[in-house]
Amino acid sequence: MNLFKKYITKVIGLTQNHFEQLENLILKEEISKNKYLVTPGTVCGFLAFVNTGILRYYIDKEGDEFNIDFHFPAGFASAYSSFLTQKPAVGYLQALEDTEVFILKKDDYDNLLKTSDEWYKLAKHISDDYFLRKCKRQTSLLMDTAKDRYDLLLTTYPGIEQWVPQYHIASYLGIKPESLSRIKSLTYIKK
Repeated sequence: MNLFKKYITKVIGLTQNHFEQLENLILKEEISKNKYLVTPGTVCGFLAFVNTGILRYYIDKEGDEFNIDFHFPAGFASAYSSFLTQKPAVGYLQALEDTEVFILKKDDYDNLLKTSDEWYKLAKHISDDYFLRKCKRQTSLLMDTAKDRYDLLLTTYPGIEQWVPQYHIASYLGIKPESLSRIKSLTYIKK
């Protein structure tokens, strides 16, 4: 809970009173490795703060998995467009390892926004974070070489290679695992 409190008060800038209100609404949930929080066709009715562990959001197309995003501790995770529109999700939100999250349900989130304009700091922070990560990734996929995309990934998610399998990283980068191995070997040789 300390990580969550620090995030709410220091990163987002809400008060101790706001944190206490939030603390009364959130539910702690343990998700086992490979279990899902969201699957296609279900509506995402929550925001999850990742306390420990790692989640990935991916889309399955004809048996091929395409990783869209990773969620590490001290960040929010959701099938965000489903959460905002309350329409069914198209992807999966899955734990890559045993993960602990604090869940804020959509109804509670909406009610908080009605109680004080200060809660819009939370909403803006989450929306901005999703939007900026998505824009960086889309631009990188269109403009950068695979090596540049790999470098951006390492900057965006320091230490990701310690926790996320190489084939998931390759999928996120839009390349095959063999290509990622070549990029990594060239990077290692240059050092």
